[in-house]
Amino acid sequence: MVTAPDERALRAHLRGGRFVAGVAGWEWQLLSISWPFAVIAISAAERDNGPKEFAVRFELTGYPHTAPTGGLWDVDADACLPPDRRPKGERVGMLFRTDGWAGGASAMYAPWDRIGLQAHPDWAEKYPMEAWNPTRDLSFILSQLHERFNADDYLGV
Repeated sequence: MVTAPDERALRAHLRGGRFVAGVAGWEWQLLSISWPFAVIAISAAERDNGPKEFAVRFELTGYPHTAPTGGLWDVDADACLPPDRRPKGERVGMLFRTDGWAGGASAMYAPWDRIGLQAHPDWAEKYPMEAWNPTRDLSFILSQLHERFNADDYLGV
């Protein structure tokens, strides 16, 4: 079976030091790959009304030259996580908007997300430290998500 270059690139990154270090540090874990999708669970701070982790389903066509896009995922239902089970808090709430933004449940409102960048082409220049570029790998996004799920302003669900 011939593997496409974007899938080969992802699998190489998943064997790389940054991703492996995140797994070893209990920050995230790969749940599945069904190309072009990958589901990864990212740990969250303990909150009375929150899960220990959130799954994100990434769509990775064209990776890493094209930015990934992804949204919160209900692994058991194999569907987008419903709004009432999404994380709350200032920064994480803005990232996973529930106000009808174009990306909705399937994309993040962030300069590292393909849909976010398409909606805001100026973000790459405006936010160069957070914007996706082909030299980044999925661990870059995972570390951004892990930070937000473990920030003081994360409130649980």
